[in-house]
Amino acid sequence: MIELIEKYVVDGFGNINLPESEDEKRKLARALLGLSLIGNLDNWLNNAFDLIDNHEPEEPFLRENALSRKDKAFRLAFAHLDNAVKEKIKEIIIDTASGVLFSSLVTFDQFEYGDICISLRPKTLDGKSEALDISDKWEDLHDELPEWIENFSNYRKELKS
Repeated sequence: MIELIEKYVVDGFGNINLPESEDEKRKLARALLGLSLIGNLDNWLNNAFDLIDNHEPEEPFLRENALSRKDKAFRLAFAHLDNAVKEKIKEIIIDTASGVLFSSLVTFDQFEYGDICISLRPKTLDGKSEALDISDKWEDLHDELPEWIENFSNYRKELKS
């Protein structure tokens, strides 16, 4: 999966070269979806774990507002907990966040009102692109979640537990 992305993503702006084969196009589109979803999952886990583990934000807020007050309240509450409790809270966060992602993918795969069609119209340097199907009647997205986690997550060990 990583090799496929490295082979076809040409820059840091999301431009890609399209593979020749239809199968490789579909695999690339699905890998890019997984990369994006797991990147978002990791980002939210990073945010939550920072609140749990650190008494102060890495960079101070420029001014007091609702967000800074919420941040301060979380950090203050977690500062008084022992490490064992903090680890259990992290487990709940991991289970909940990954469960929401898994359930959302299952909903896409098994939508009770019909078929949900997900496609990617990629950015290309030449401006020409075609829609690449991501959803597939025979291959469920939720079945790819473990591989996406293994390939793309900084929390692969914690998400496997």
